[in-house]
Amino acid sequence: MAKRKEIKFKNNRGSYEGRQDGVIYRIHADRTLLGTCAPAYAVSTYDTKGKGRGINTSGHFRLHLDDAKEFCQKIANGEISLEELRQRFEAEDAAKEQVAIRAATAAAKEFRTKLESAGISYNKLLELEAERESLPGIAHNILLGYERGEGWPSGT
Repeated sequence: MAKRKEIKFKNNRGSYEGRQDGVIYRIHADRTLLGTCAPAYAVSTYDTKGKGRGINTSGHFRLHLDDAKEFCQKIANGEISLEELRQRFEAEDAAKEQVAIRAATAAAKEFRTKLESAGISYNKLLELEAERESLPGIAHNILLGYERGEGWPSGT
């Protein structure tokens, strides 16, 4: 087995950067997990020669620092298929998007039910909101007082 050319990483306030064969390897600290035992680093690569060797693990998986460095080394040595990783990440992103769409649709349906029980459409609500935004601040406060049972201001 051929000897591996090791990537030398420089520490830059919790992030690490190394370069090898026209690729910049960055290891970014995930600040939300510092001080825990959980993996806390994401890896991104930038191919300065445009050969398709770029990848970013943010949002997909985190690694411990030593594992992140080894991950970069495996990329540099061609031991990791970046195309397979990209396909996996695209599939994960598509699945996350579908989950988000389902959750947003459920929230929209729930809100629509509330609007229907109030006897108004969403378009009517938007029209009313636009009118409310054009009210002077004092008119807004007068309406709030009226809704609380304070009645209309005296002298009107």
